[in-house]
Amino acid sequence: MTNACEQLAVLAPKFKLTREKLLRARHLPGHVYSSPELYAMEKERIFMTHWLSVARVEEVPNVGDYLTFEVMNEPIIISRPNPDEISVCMNMCLHRGVAVASGCGHAKDFSCPYHAWTFSVDGKLIAAPGMKESEVDMKNARLKKLQVKIWRGWVFVNFAEDPIPFEEYMGVMEDKLWWFQSDQCKVARKAIIDVKCNWKFLVENLIDIYHVGVIHRSTFGGFVKGEKLRFNLEANGAWHTRYEARPHSKGGEQVFPTLPWATEESPGIACKAGIYPNINLSMRADSLRMWHIWPISPGETRVVCYMLFPEGASSIPNYDAEMEKYVAFVKQIIAEDAMMVESLQNASGSKFFEPGPMAPLEEALHHMENHYVDLMTA
Repeated sequence: MTNACEQLAVLAPKFKLTREKLLRARHLPGHVYSSPELYAMEKERIFMTHWLSVARVEEVPNVGDYLTFEVMNEPIIISRPNPDEISVCMNMCLHRGVAVASGCGHAKDFSCPYHAWTFSVDGKLIAAPGMKESEVDMKNARLKKLQVKIWRGWVFVNFAEDPIPFEEYMGVMEDKLWWFQSDQCKVARKAIIDVKCNWKFLVENLIDIYHVGVIHRSTFGGFVKGEKLRFNLEANGAWHTRYEARPHSKGGEQVFPTLPWATEESPGIACKAGIYPNINLSMRADSLRMWHIWPISPGETRVVCYMLFPEGASSIPNYDAEMEKYVAFVKQIIAEDAMMVESLQNASGSKFFEPGPMAPLEEALHHMENHYVDLMTA
């Protein structure tokens, strides 16, 4: 088995085809979606260096609240040790590495279930039973702490020792995302679905307008005029766009109140954006969604979709029933996509697979795929 660098060298001629201008370019070779070695390199070059949204602030509202999470098998604890602080630490005991917390909830401290080493909610070592005679200085020992940034109600973390400043990472997107005022909303529901495909297929699928009128024609595809859509392409693989559509409901009617900052906009307003590597933002006149795409293995991905509404949405008649319809609609869209991306995954591992040419509507995919090549070949 060749290593990742050797595989990239073999793929270089095909990367040149992806590098061509849009109307002459081809998609990435199938090997980048199926190789365990490239998957491991993606972890180190992408997910361990980029800012990642791992939770909502409202998921840990009170002092002592916590939740656990994993990013490509790296376990973390997101906690609130103080009223005005959210902390993120590695979920690995300083003794042997056993997870000191599980699930989510409220705790005064975290105790390792293996040897009872105990840590405060922000990760400081409180007690290490049976270690009084140890000559190792553990006075200031603590769980490894990650850098944290709060942005519009989201908890972002970075695993790197010296990451790019968050403000630089967000860059021009800060001003472009006027419509994504998620700090003015609350999470109504969160959908979590595992799909048997590589993470990049799902990231690409969420920006692929080309397919919307085909597989989504029975849900929302008939409301999107994709042929008129144009993308604004930004640095570091980011993108954003605005177009006309309808609210997310089976008949396209608006059920929930208009977002306060969109009352002067067209009732058909629809905005989307992508922040590399795994975030997709979406707006309709009455709601916001934030999609997280989390790699689990080279051929499996977890989709986490937060559905957000402003205060007042819950006051509409039959709110619970209408919300269930909304969630079912979103899950149906995910299910429609899942069938296609799982078929893509199957094809990517075939020795007969050859990347096809890009369509004019795949401008954002071209942008994102080229950024991926930049990161992997730097």
